[in-house]
Amino acid sequence: MTLHVRFSSISCFFALSFLVTTLVSLPSRRFDEVESLLAFKNEFTLSCNKSVTNSWTRDAISFDGVLFDKDTGGVTELKLRGACLTGTLDANSSLFRLHQLRHLDLSHNNISSSLPAEFGRLTNLEFLDLHQNRFTGELPSSFSNLTKLQFLDISNNSLQGKVPEWLWRLPSLTATNLSHNSFDGFQGSPLHNSSVLVYLFLRSNAFQGSFPNIPPTVKYLDASNNNFTGEMPLSLCDLRKLLVLELSNNSFSGSVPRCLSESITLMNLRRNNLTNLPDTFSNSSLELLDVGNNQISGKLPRSLEHCKRLEYVDVESNQISDTFPFWLESLPNLEVLVLRSNRFYGPISSPQHPRPFSKLMMINIAGNMFDGSLPPNYFVNLSAAITPRVKHIGSLVDFSGNRFVGQIPESIGLLKSLLALNLSNNGFTGHIPSSLANLTELESLDISRNQISGTIPQELGKLSFLSYINMSHNKLTGQIPQGTQFQKQNEYSFEGNVDLCGFPLRKSC
Repeated sequence: MTLHVRFSSISCFFALSFLVTTLVSLPSRRFDEVESLLAFKNEFTLSCNKSVTNSWTRDAISFDGVLFDKDTGGVTELKLRGACLTGTLDANSSLFRLHQLRHLDLSHNNISSSLPAEFGRLTNLEFLDLHQNRFTGELPSSFSNLTKLQFLDISNNSLQGKVPEWLWRLPSLTATNLSHNSFDGFQGSPLHNSSVLVYLFLRSNAFQGSFPNIPPTVKYLDASNNNFTGEMPLSLCDLRKLLVLELSNNSFSGSVPRCLSESITLMNLRRNNLTNLPDTFSNSSLELLDVGNNQISGKLPRSLEHCKRLEYVDVESNQISDTFPFWLESLPNLEVLVLRSNRFYGPISSPQHPRPFSKLMMINIAGNMFDGSLPPNYFVNLSAAITPRVKHIGSLVDFSGNRFVGQIPESIGLLKSLLALNLSNNGFTGHIPSSLANLTELESLDISRNQISGTIPQELGKLSFLSYINMSHNKLTGQIPQGTQFQKQNEYSFEGNVDLCGFPLRKSC
Protein backbone atom coordinates (compact mmCIF):
# COMPACT_ATOMS: atom_id res chain seq x y z
CA MET A 1 0.00 0.00 0.00
CA THR A 2 1.70 3.22 -1.13
CA LEU A 3 0.50 6.74 -1.50
CA HIS A 4 2.45 7.19 -4.70
CA VAL A 5 -0.04 4.99 -6.54
CA ARG A 6 -2.92 6.79 -4.87
CA PHE A 7 -1.64 10.22 -5.94
CA SER A 8 -1.17 9.01 -9.51
CA SER A 9 -4.81 7.96 -9.49
CA ILE A 10 -5.82 11.42 -8.29
CA SER A 11 -3.84 12.94 -11.15
CA CYS A 12 -5.62 10.70 -13.65
CA PHE A 13 -8.98 11.67 -12.19
CA PHE A 14 -8.32 15.37 -12.62
CA ALA A 15 -6.95 14.79 -16.10
CA LEU A 16 -9.95 12.78 -17.25
CA SER A 17 -12.32 15.38 -15.88
CA PHE A 18 -11.26 17.70 -18.70
CA LEU A 19 -12.41 15.26 -21.41
CA VAL A 20 -9.28 15.54 -23.49
CA THR A 21 -9.45 15.40 -27.26
CA THR A 22 -6.59 15.56 -29.72
CA LEU A 23 -8.50 15.87 -32.96
CA VAL A 24 -9.71 19.43 -33.38
CA SER A 25 -11.27 21.05 -36.43
CA LEU A 26 -9.41 24.01 -37.92
CA PRO A 27 -12.12 26.70 -37.48
CA SER A 28 -12.02 26.35 -33.66
CA ARG A 29 -8.37 27.49 -33.34
CA ARG A 30 -7.20 31.05 -32.91
CA PHE A 31 -4.22 31.94 -35.07
CA ASP A 32 -2.31 33.73 -32.30
CA GLU A 33 -2.76 30.73 -29.99
CA VAL A 34 -1.35 28.43 -32.68
CA GLU A 35 1.63 30.77 -33.09
CA SER A 36 2.22 30.70 -29.34
CA LEU A 37 2.17 26.90 -29.33
CA LEU A 38 4.68 26.69 -32.17
CA ALA A 39 6.93 29.27 -30.49
CA PHE A 40 6.74 27.32 -27.22
CA LYS A 41 7.73 24.11 -29.00
CA ASN A 42 10.76 25.83 -30.52
CA GLU A 43 11.99 26.95 -27.10
CA PHE A 44 13.07 23.36 -26.40
CA THR A 45 15.20 20.65 -27.88
CA LEU A 46 13.27 17.44 -28.49
CA SER A 47 15.31 14.61 -27.01
CA CYS A 48 13.40 11.81 -28.73
CA ASN A 49 11.59 11.14 -32.00
CA LYS A 50 8.21 10.41 -30.44
CA SER A 51 7.34 13.77 -28.92
CA VAL A 52 3.65 14.58 -28.87
CA THR A 53 4.59 17.96 -30.38
CA ASN A 54 5.67 16.38 -33.67
CA SER A 55 2.15 16.91 -35.03
CA TRP A 56 2.28 20.67 -34.38
CA THR A 57 2.47 22.66 -37.62
CA ARG A 58 0.58 25.75 -38.82
CA ASP A 59 -1.62 23.74 -41.17
CA ALA A 60 -1.95 20.65 -38.96
CA ILE A 61 -5.36 18.99 -38.81
CA SER A 62 -4.72 18.09 -35.18
CA PHE A 63 -2.53 19.29 -32.35
CA ASP A 64 -1.84 16.25 -30.22
CA GLY A 65 -2.12 16.96 -26.51
CA VAL A 66 -3.93 20.26 -27.05
CA LEU A 67 -7.55 21.18 -26.39
CA PHE A 68 -8.95 24.36 -27.90
CA ASP A 69 -12.10 26.01 -26.62
CA LYS A 70 -14.83 25.42 -29.21
CA ASP A 71 -16.20 28.94 -28.76
CA THR A 72 -13.16 31.18 -28.28
CA GLY A 73 -10.50 29.09 -30.04
CA GLY A 74 -8.12 29.57 -27.12
CA VAL A 75 -5.95 26.78 -25.70
CA THR A 76 -7.55 25.42 -22.52
CA GLU A 77 -5.53 22.27 -22.09
CA LEU A 78 -1.92 21.39 -22.79
CA LYS A 79 -0.89 17.81 -22.06
CA LEU A 80 2.84 17.37 -22.65
CA ARG A 81 3.66 14.60 -20.18
CA GLY A 82 6.85 12.86 -21.34
CA ALA A 83 7.05 15.00 -24.47
CA CYS A 84 10.89 14.87 -24.51
CA LEU A 85 11.23 18.62 -23.88
CA THR A 86 14.80 19.57 -22.93
CA GLY A 87 15.83 23.11 -22.05
CA THR A 88 14.80 26.00 -19.81
CA LEU A 89 11.45 27.63 -19.17
CA ASP A 90 12.11 31.36 -19.29
CA ALA A 91 10.04 34.28 -18.04
CA ASN A 92 9.32 35.39 -21.62
CA SER A 93 8.15 31.93 -22.71
CA SER A 94 5.27 31.84 -25.17
CA LEU A 95 3.54 29.49 -22.73
CA PHE A 96 2.50 32.47 -20.62
CA ARG A 97 0.51 33.97 -23.49
CA LEU A 98 -1.99 31.12 -23.24
CA HIS A 99 -4.22 32.88 -20.71
CA GLN A 100 -7.17 30.52 -21.11
CA LEU A 101 -5.19 27.48 -19.94
CA ARG A 102 -7.07 25.46 -17.35
CA HIS A 103 -5.01 22.25 -17.51
CA LEU A 104 -1.22 22.19 -17.91
CA ASP A 105 0.89 19.03 -17.70
CA LEU A 106 4.65 19.35 -18.31
CA SER A 107 5.61 16.38 -16.17
CA HIS A 108 8.33 13.85 -17.05
CA ASN A 109 10.41 16.18 -19.18
CA ASN A 110 13.90 17.61 -18.77
CA ILE A 111 13.16 21.25 -18.04
CA SER A 112 15.89 22.82 -15.92
CA SER A 113 15.25 26.32 -14.61
CA SER A 114 13.68 28.13 -11.72
CA LEU A 115 9.90 28.36 -11.70
CA PRO A 116 9.04 31.60 -13.55
CA ALA A 117 6.88 34.07 -11.64
CA GLU A 118 4.85 34.37 -14.85
CA PHE A 119 2.96 31.21 -13.90
CA GLY A 120 0.92 33.61 -11.80
CA ARG A 121 -0.51 35.11 -14.99
CA LEU A 122 -2.27 31.85 -15.85
CA THR A 123 -5.11 32.64 -13.49
CA ASN A 124 -7.54 30.17 -15.06
CA LEU A 125 -5.36 27.16 -14.18
CA GLU A 126 -7.19 24.40 -12.35
CA PHE A 127 -4.62 21.63 -12.90
CA LEU A 128 -0.83 22.10 -12.87
CA ASP A 129 1.57 19.16 -13.07
CA LEU A 130 5.30 19.90 -13.25
CA HIS A 131 6.64 16.81 -11.51
CA GLN A 132 9.72 14.88 -12.65
CA ASN A 133 11.68 17.76 -14.11
CA ARG A 134 14.73 19.71 -12.92
CA PHE A 135 13.13 22.87 -11.58
CA THR A 136 15.17 24.68 -8.92
CA GLY A 137 14.80 27.53 -6.47
CA GLU A 138 11.78 28.49 -4.41
CA LEU A 139 8.06 28.61 -5.09
CA PRO A 140 7.27 32.07 -6.53
CA SER A 141 4.77 34.12 -4.54
CA SER A 142 2.89 34.77 -7.81
CA PHE A 143 1.46 31.25 -7.52
CA SER A 144 -0.87 32.76 -4.92
CA ASN A 145 -2.77 34.32 -7.84
CA LEU A 146 -3.91 30.86 -8.97
CA THR A 147 -7.17 31.00 -7.04
CA LYS A 148 -8.86 28.40 -9.28
CA LEU A 149 -6.08 25.83 -8.87
CA GLN A 150 -7.38 22.47 -7.63
CA PHE A 151 -4.39 20.20 -8.29
CA LEU A 152 -0.68 21.03 -7.94
CA ASP A 153 2.15 18.51 -8.40
CA ILE A 154 5.72 19.83 -8.28
CA SER A 155 7.28 16.65 -6.88
CA ASN A 156 10.59 15.14 -8.02
CA ASN A 157 12.37 18.38 -8.75
CA SER A 158 15.13 20.30 -6.92
CA LEU A 159 13.01 22.96 -5.26
CA GLN A 160 14.07 24.30 -1.88
CA GLY A 161 13.36 26.82 0.86
CA LYS A 162 10.24 27.12 2.98
CA VAL A 163 6.80 26.00 1.93
CA PRO A 164 4.97 29.35 1.65
CA GLU A 165 2.02 30.09 3.90
CA TRP A 166 -0.13 31.31 1.00
CA LEU A 167 -0.22 27.75 -0.40
CA TRP A 168 -2.71 26.74 2.29
CA ARG A 169 -4.92 29.75 1.51
CA LEU A 170 -5.54 28.86 -2.13
CA PRO A 171 -9.32 28.59 -2.00
CA SER A 172 -9.76 25.73 -4.48
CA LEU A 173 -6.65 23.61 -3.86
CA THR A 174 -7.66 20.06 -2.91
CA ALA A 175 -4.49 18.11 -3.79
CA THR A 176 -0.82 19.06 -3.67
CA ASN A 177 2.35 17.00 -3.98
CA LEU A 178 5.64 18.59 -2.87
CA SER A 179 7.49 15.29 -2.43
CA HIS A 180 11.10 14.56 -3.45
CA ASN A 181 12.44 18.08 -3.26
CA SER A 182 14.60 19.90 -0.71
CA PHE A 183 12.03 21.95 1.20
CA ASP A 184 13.24 22.41 4.78
CA GLY A 185 10.44 24.16 6.64
CA PHE A 186 7.19 26.08 6.60
CA GLN A 187 6.44 29.80 6.54
CA GLY A 188 3.92 30.46 9.27
CA SER A 189 1.46 27.65 9.91
CA PRO A 190 -0.27 25.45 7.31
CA LEU A 191 -3.35 25.51 9.52
CA HIS A 192 -6.04 27.60 7.83
CA ASN A 193 -9.73 27.12 8.45
CA SER A 194 -10.49 28.25 4.89
CA SER A 195 -8.42 25.43 3.36
CA VAL A 196 -10.16 22.71 1.36
CA LEU A 197 -7.01 20.60 1.02
CA VAL A 198 -7.66 16.84 1.05
CA TYR A 199 -4.42 15.30 -0.30
CA LEU A 200 -1.09 16.52 1.10
CA PHE A 201 2.19 14.84 0.13
CA LEU A 202 5.46 16.08 1.69
CA ARG A 203 7.50 12.89 1.29
CA SER A 204 11.32 12.90 0.97
CA ASN A 205 12.28 16.50 1.64
CA ALA A 206 14.63 18.10 4.18
CA PHE A 207 12.00 18.94 6.80
CA GLN A 208 13.19 18.78 10.39
CA GLY A 209 12.07 19.76 13.86
CA SER A 210 8.51 19.65 15.13
CA PHE A 211 5.69 18.56 12.87
CA PRO A 212 3.50 21.46 11.66
CA ASN A 213 -0.20 21.89 12.19
CA ILE A 214 -2.04 20.52 9.18
CA PRO A 215 -5.30 21.86 7.65
CA PRO A 216 -8.17 19.97 9.29
CA THR A 217 -9.66 18.99 5.93
CA VAL A 218 -6.74 16.70 5.02
CA LYS A 219 -7.68 13.03 4.55
CA TYR A 220 -4.46 11.69 2.99
CA LEU A 221 -1.16 12.79 4.57
CA ASP A 222 2.30 11.53 3.59
CA ALA A 223 5.30 13.18 5.28
CA SER A 224 7.56 10.13 5.30
CA ASN A 225 11.33 10.17 4.72
CA ASN A 226 12.07 13.45 6.45
CA ASN A 227 13.63 14.29 9.81
CA PHE A 228 10.69 15.44 11.89
CA THR A 229 11.52 15.09 15.59
CA GLY A 230 9.79 15.22 18.96
CA GLU A 231 6.50 13.62 19.88
CA MET A 232 3.73 13.14 17.37
CA PRO A 233 1.61 16.29 17.82
CA LEU A 234 -1.85 16.05 19.35
CA SER A 235 -2.96 18.44 16.60
CA LEU A 236 -3.17 15.33 14.41
CA CYS A 237 -6.29 14.56 16.44
CA ASP A 238 -7.95 17.59 14.84
CA LEU A 239 -7.84 15.87 11.45
CA ARG A 240 -11.24 14.31 11.97
CA LYS A 241 -11.45 13.02 8.39
CA LEU A 242 -7.91 11.61 8.23
CA LEU A 243 -7.84 8.21 6.51
CA VAL A 244 -4.18 7.68 5.56
CA LEU A 245 -1.22 8.67 7.74
CA GLU A 246 2.29 8.01 6.37
CA LEU A 247 5.02 9.26 8.73
CA SER A 248 7.58 6.49 8.31
CA ASN A 249 11.33 7.18 8.29
CA ASN A 250 11.37 10.19 10.58
CA SER A 251 12.61 10.65 14.15
CA PHE A 252 9.37 10.87 16.11
CA SER A 253 9.60 9.73 19.73
CA GLY A 254 7.22 9.00 22.59
CA SER A 255 3.76 7.51 22.28
CA VAL A 256 1.38 7.17 19.35
CA PRO A 257 -1.60 9.43 20.20
CA ARG A 258 -4.63 7.39 21.20
CA CYS A 259 -6.88 9.42 18.88
CA LEU A 260 -5.11 7.89 15.88
CA SER A 261 -6.44 4.47 16.80
CA GLU A 262 -10.02 5.56 16.21
CA SER A 263 -10.64 6.35 12.54
CA ILE A 264 -7.59 5.90 10.29
CA THR A 265 -7.56 3.32 7.50
CA LEU A 266 -3.80 3.15 6.90
CA MET A 267 -1.17 4.05 9.52
CA ASN A 268 2.52 3.69 8.66
CA LEU A 269 4.87 4.90 11.41
CA ARG A 270 7.75 2.63 10.49
CA ARG A 271 11.37 3.58 11.34
CA ASN A 272 10.93 6.19 14.03
CA ASN A 273 11.83 6.18 17.75
CA LEU A 274 8.35 5.58 19.12
CA THR A 275 8.06 3.76 22.45
CA ASN A 276 4.36 3.08 23.03
CA LEU A 277 1.25 2.07 21.12
CA PRO A 278 -2.25 3.10 22.22
CA ASP A 279 -3.66 0.54 24.64
CA THR A 280 -7.09 0.88 23.08
CA PHE A 281 -7.87 0.30 19.39
CA SER A 282 -11.54 0.76 18.58
CA ASN A 283 -11.13 1.48 14.91
CA SER A 284 -13.33 -0.61 12.66
CA SER A 285 -11.75 0.98 9.56
CA LEU A 286 -8.05 0.21 10.16
CA GLU A 287 -6.65 -1.96 7.35
CA LEU A 288 -2.89 -1.47 7.70
CA LEU A 289 -0.75 -0.96 10.80
CA ASP A 290 3.02 -0.72 10.35
CA VAL A 291 5.08 0.33 13.37
CA GLY A 292 8.17 -1.73 12.53
CA ASN A 293 11.67 -0.56 13.50
CA ASN A 294 10.77 1.55 16.52
CA GLN A 295 11.46 1.07 20.23
CA ILE A 296 8.00 -0.10 21.28
CA SER A 297 7.89 -2.23 24.41
CA GLY A 298 5.25 -4.00 26.44
CA LYS A 299 2.61 -6.27 24.98
CA LEU A 300 0.84 -6.20 21.64
CA PRO A 301 -2.45 -4.34 22.29
CA ARG A 302 -5.16 -6.96 22.49
CA SER A 303 -7.70 -4.37 21.43
CA LEU A 304 -6.42 -4.83 17.87
CA GLU A 305 -8.87 -7.73 17.70
CA HIS A 306 -11.61 -5.10 17.37
CA CYS A 307 -10.14 -3.88 14.05
CA LYS A 308 -12.03 -6.34 11.89
CA ARG A 309 -10.81 -4.89 8.59
CA LEU A 310 -7.12 -5.30 9.42
CA GLU A 311 -5.20 -6.89 6.55
CA TYR A 312 -1.59 -6.02 7.39
CA VAL A 313 0.16 -5.93 10.79
CA ASP A 314 3.91 -5.28 11.02
CA VAL A 315 5.57 -4.71 14.40
CA GLU A 316 9.04 -6.01 13.52
CA SER A 317 12.24 -4.84 15.22
CA ASN A 318 10.79 -3.53 18.44
CA GLN A 319 11.01 -4.69 22.05
CA ILE A 320 7.57 -6.26 22.41
CA SER A 321 7.49 -9.06 24.97
CA ASP A 322 4.42 -11.26 24.63
CA THR A 323 3.15 -14.70 23.73
CA PHE A 324 1.97 -15.58 20.24
CA PRO A 325 -1.16 -13.51 19.44
CA PHE A 326 -3.62 -16.33 18.79
CA TRP A 327 -6.39 -13.82 19.42
CA LEU A 328 -5.65 -12.18 16.05
CA GLU A 329 -7.32 -15.20 14.44
CA SER A 330 -10.60 -13.36 14.95
CA LEU A 331 -9.58 -10.92 12.22
CA PRO A 332 -11.28 -12.29 9.10
CA ASN A 333 -9.13 -10.36 6.58
CA LEU A 334 -5.63 -10.60 8.06
CA GLU A 335 -3.19 -11.42 5.24
CA VAL A 336 0.22 -10.29 6.51
CA LEU A 337 1.60 -10.77 10.03
CA VAL A 338 5.18 -9.68 10.80
CA LEU A 339 6.44 -10.12 14.37
CA ARG A 340 10.15 -10.62 13.62
CA SER A 341 12.95 -9.36 15.88
CA ASN A 342 11.05 -8.82 19.11
CA ARG A 343 10.83 -10.73 22.38
CA PHE A 344 7.85 -12.94 21.66
CA TYR A 345 8.04 -16.32 23.37
CA GLY A 346 6.26 -19.64 23.89
CA PRO A 347 4.54 -22.02 21.45
CA ILE A 348 2.81 -20.99 18.24
CA SER A 349 0.37 -23.88 18.16
CA SER A 350 -2.45 -24.62 20.56
CA PRO A 351 -5.29 -27.16 20.73
CA GLN A 352 -7.57 -24.24 21.61
CA HIS A 353 -6.72 -22.58 18.29
CA PRO A 354 -6.71 -25.39 15.71
CA ARG A 355 -7.36 -23.30 12.57
CA PRO A 356 -6.05 -19.76 13.03
CA PHE A 357 -5.65 -17.17 10.28
CA SER A 358 -7.87 -18.39 7.48
CA LYS A 359 -6.56 -15.74 5.04
CA LEU A 360 -2.96 -15.34 6.16
CA MET A 361 -0.63 -15.08 3.17
CA MET A 362 2.64 -14.05 4.76
CA ILE A 363 3.92 -14.83 8.26
CA ASN A 364 7.31 -13.70 9.54
CA ILE A 365 8.07 -14.45 13.19
CA ALA A 366 11.87 -14.71 12.85
CA GLY A 367 14.26 -13.61 15.57
CA ASN A 368 12.11 -14.24 18.64
CA MET A 369 12.04 -16.85 21.40
CA PHE A 370 9.17 -19.01 20.17
CA ASP A 371 9.63 -22.67 21.10
CA GLY A 372 8.06 -26.11 21.08
CA SER A 373 7.28 -28.38 18.16
CA LEU A 374 4.90 -27.94 15.26
CA PRO A 375 2.11 -30.55 14.97
CA PRO A 376 2.01 -32.58 11.72
CA ASN A 377 -1.03 -30.70 10.44
CA TYR A 378 0.25 -27.24 11.37
CA PHE A 379 0.45 -25.90 7.81
CA VAL A 380 -2.94 -27.28 6.80
CA ASN A 381 -4.38 -24.11 8.26
CA LEU A 382 -2.30 -21.91 5.96
CA SER A 383 -2.65 -23.92 2.76
CA ALA A 384 -5.94 -22.31 1.74
CA ALA A 385 -4.60 -18.83 2.32
CA ILE A 386 -1.24 -18.97 0.55
CA THR A 387 -2.39 -18.92 -3.06
CA PRO A 388 -1.13 -17.39 -6.34
CA ARG A 389 -3.18 -14.24 -5.81
CA VAL A 390 -0.64 -12.94 -3.27
CA LYS A 391 2.45 -12.83 -5.43
CA HIS A 392 2.41 -9.05 -5.19
CA ILE A 393 3.01 -9.51 -1.46
CA GLY A 394 5.40 -12.43 -1.79
CA SER A 395 4.11 -15.61 -0.16
CA LEU A 396 6.53 -16.18 2.68
CA VAL A 397 6.92 -18.28 5.82
CA ASP A 398 9.85 -17.25 8.01
CA PHE A 399 10.26 -19.04 11.37
CA SER A 400 14.04 -18.59 11.53
CA GLY A 401 16.01 -17.68 14.62
CA ASN A 402 13.70 -19.21 17.22
CA ARG A 403 13.83 -22.31 19.42
CA PHE A 404 11.60 -24.75 17.58
CA VAL A 405 12.31 -28.46 17.93
CA GLY A 406 10.95 -31.68 16.47
CA GLN A 407 10.29 -32.55 12.85
CA ILE A 408 9.36 -30.20 10.06
CA PRO A 409 5.70 -31.06 9.39
CA GLU A 410 4.96 -32.88 6.13
CA SER A 411 1.99 -30.51 5.75
CA ILE A 412 4.50 -27.85 4.64
CA GLY A 413 4.05 -29.36 1.17
CA LEU A 414 0.48 -28.06 1.04
CA LEU A 415 1.68 -24.47 0.62
CA LYS A 416 1.94 -24.92 -3.13
CA SER A 417 2.29 -21.24 -4.00
CA LEU A 418 4.93 -20.47 -1.38
CA LEU A 419 7.82 -18.39 -2.71
CA ALA A 420 10.16 -18.33 0.29
CA LEU A 421 10.59 -20.67 3.26
CA ASN A 422 13.07 -19.98 6.06
CA LEU A 423 13.30 -22.36 9.02
CA SER A 424 16.98 -21.75 9.76
CA ASN A 425 18.62 -21.35 13.17
CA ASN A 426 16.27 -23.55 15.17
CA GLY A 427 16.50 -27.04 16.64
CA PHE A 428 14.50 -28.98 14.05
CA THR A 429 15.36 -32.69 13.85
CA GLY A 430 14.34 -35.63 11.69
CA HIS A 431 14.35 -35.73 7.89
CA ILE A 432 13.69 -33.13 5.20
CA PRO A 433 10.04 -33.64 4.22
CA SER A 434 9.77 -35.06 0.70
CA SER A 435 6.57 -33.00 0.38
CA LEU A 436 8.76 -29.93 -0.18
CA ALA A 437 8.91 -31.13 -3.79
CA ASN A 438 5.27 -30.00 -4.11
CA LEU A 439 6.31 -26.35 -3.65
CA THR A 440 6.79 -25.78 -7.36
CA GLU A 441 6.81 -21.97 -7.04
CA LEU A 442 9.50 -21.93 -4.35
CA GLU A 443 12.38 -19.53 -5.02
CA SER A 444 14.19 -19.54 -1.67
CA LEU A 445 14.72 -22.38 0.83
CA ASP A 446 16.77 -22.02 4.01
CA ILE A 447 16.86 -24.82 6.60
CA SER A 448 20.43 -24.20 7.72
CA ARG A 449 21.73 -24.53 11.29
CA ASN A 450 19.33 -27.12 12.60
CA GLN A 451 19.81 -30.78 13.55
CA ILE A 452 18.22 -32.26 10.43
CA SER A 453 19.51 -35.67 9.38
CA GLY A 454 19.09 -38.17 6.55
CA THR A 455 19.37 -37.58 2.83
CA ILE A 456 18.16 -34.68 0.73
CA PRO A 457 15.08 -35.88 -1.20
CA GLN A 458 16.11 -36.25 -4.85
CA GLU A 459 12.69 -34.90 -5.89
CA LEU A 460 13.79 -31.42 -4.78
CA GLY A 461 16.05 -31.32 -7.82
CA LYS A 462 12.95 -30.73 -9.94
CA LEU A 463 12.13 -27.36 -8.32
CA SER A 464 12.95 -25.17 -11.31
CA PHE A 465 12.48 -21.75 -9.65
CA LEU A 466 14.63 -22.50 -6.61
CA SER A 467 17.38 -19.90 -6.94
CA TYR A 468 18.58 -19.81 -3.31
CA ILE A 469 19.26 -22.92 -1.20
CA ASN A 470 20.92 -23.15 2.20
CA MET A 471 21.07 -26.51 3.99
CA SER A 472 24.39 -25.93 5.73
CA HIS A 473 25.28 -26.97 9.28
CA ASN A 474 22.94 -29.90 9.75
CA LYS A 475 23.54 -33.68 9.89
CA LEU A 476 22.63 -34.48 6.29
CA THR A 477 24.10 -37.50 4.51
CA GLY A 478 24.32 -38.91 0.99
CA GLN A 479 24.41 -37.24 -2.40
CA ILE A 480 23.26 -33.72 -3.20
CA PRO A 481 20.50 -33.81 -5.88
CA GLN A 482 21.80 -33.18 -9.38
CA GLY A 483 18.99 -30.85 -10.45
CA THR A 484 19.91 -27.64 -12.27
CA GLN A 485 19.09 -25.31 -9.36
CA PHE A 486 21.18 -27.35 -6.92
CA GLN A 487 24.14 -27.26 -9.31
CA LYS A 488 24.01 -23.45 -9.35
CA GLN A 489 24.63 -23.19 -5.60
CA ASN A 490 28.04 -22.75 -4.03
CA GLU A 491 29.60 -25.08 -1.46
CA TYR A 492 28.62 -22.79 1.41
CA SER A 493 25.02 -23.83 0.87
CA PHE A 494 25.84 -27.37 2.04
CA GLU A 495 28.90 -27.03 4.26
CA GLY A 496 28.87 -28.34 7.82
CA ASN A 497 27.23 -31.66 6.87
CA VAL A 498 30.00 -34.18 7.48
CA ASP A 499 28.54 -37.06 5.47
CA LEU A 500 27.11 -35.06 2.55
CA CYS A 501 28.79 -35.44 -0.84
CA GLY A 502 28.60 -34.41 -4.47
CA PHE A 503 28.82 -31.12 -6.33
CA PRO A 504 29.13 -28.31 -5.34
CA LEU A 505 30.99 -29.83 -2.37
CA ARG A 506 34.54 -30.98 -3.03
CA LYS A 507 33.79 -34.36 -1.48
CA SER A 508 32.78 -36.86 -4.12
CA CYS A 509 30.36 -39.71 -3.48
